[in-house]
Amino acid sequence: MIGTVLIAGIFNNTTALGNAYGVCVIFVTFFDTCMVTLTAIFVWKYSPLLVFLPWLTIALMDGAFLSSALTKFPHGAWFTILLAILLACILLEWRFGKEQQWAAEATDRHPTSHFIKRRRDNRLQLTERYGGTVLSPIAGLGIFFDKAGETTPLVFSAFISKLVAVPEVMIFFHMRALERPSVGDEERYHVTRLGVPNCYRLVLRHGFNDRVVTEDLGAVVYDVVRRYIANGPAPRPTNTLDEMDNDVVHCLDPNERQSNDTTTHSSSSDNKPITTTKAGVMHTSAPTSSRADAEAQRASEIVKLDAAYTHQILYIIGKEEMKVKPGTNLVRATLLKTFLWMRENSRTKVADLRVPGDRVIEVGFVKEV
Repeated sequence: MIGTVLIAGIFNNTTALGNAYGVCVIFVTFFDTCMVTLTAIFVWKYSPLLVFLPWLTIALMDGAFLSSALTKFPHGAWFTILLAILLACILLEWRFGKEQQWAAEATDRHPTSHFIKRRRDNRLQLTERYGGTVLSPIAGLGIFFDKAGETTPLVFSAFISKLVAVPEVMIFFHMRALERPSVGDEERYHVTRLGVPNCYRLVLRHGFNDRVVTEDLGAVVYDVVRRYIANGPAPRPTNTLDEMDNDVVHCLDPNERQSNDTTTHSSSSDNKPITTTKAGVMHTSAPTSSRADAEAQRASEIVKLDAAYTHQILYIIGKEEMKVKPGTNLVRATLLKTFLWMRENSRTKVADLRVPGDRVIEVGFVKEV
């Protein structure tokens, strides 16, 4: 509103203002013609030969109007084009920076077995590449906020490498926004059991009208994971020499698997037949003794989850600071510094989360781009 009032006041001329508006409208119609054509080819799968003639007819009409409107460039139309260029530069700058950020973060995304392994006494320790130190247990339930929702969260790897400790029960929590107002409870939660003992991944799908981060988030997460353990697929019996080669043991929804989860369901080293339950959960059939071991494992998981939840809930959030790599050329360094300034002044702060502040742990780490 303020921008509209300022523009009307600065122009102070209905002719110039009309010229700026006219160029804007004609550009929009021309772009719409091109975008609908691309949608017809790549989304609706129409033949390009079938689409070409309608596009050419309408594009020639739009082009004629556009060429006429551009003659008004010195008389007010320049403002629309200048504003479009500025907005496009901002969006392209943001896209460039995000792609550089994603590429830098991808180098640190590995399965949990890359960071930790299990000893003969069932205790967890860092792998040799990270020093091989035995991890100390932290009593309670740790909820690691995961931005990407695949492989191991960056905050988890930073947490264990800096503190050399892990919560008794760990949940990698990821929120996935869908392009709809709301998501029903029956398809909102998708739980995955990871290879690390008492470690799960929870993907919460939500619409843009759903309020999902509330003060009782810990209780909601606990209830969802507990119901998954009690009613979901039976856990695979473990032994002391299990090296956790597969990050994922069972997935609540096969259609929601991440790229790193696909090998787990298809990797049947014991060549047991695969069966599917009504819930859509894939698991292997097993002899009676194995089922008894799995039930005992399930009961043990529930007991540990209940004890951890009763003791305390920790919300562990990563604070990723980024800096430009030394030796970066001037143009790329300028673009990245601009992006980092935009990122720092636009991302959500920890204080904005609706969770108890005394239960929040913020782990800072630096990443070069």
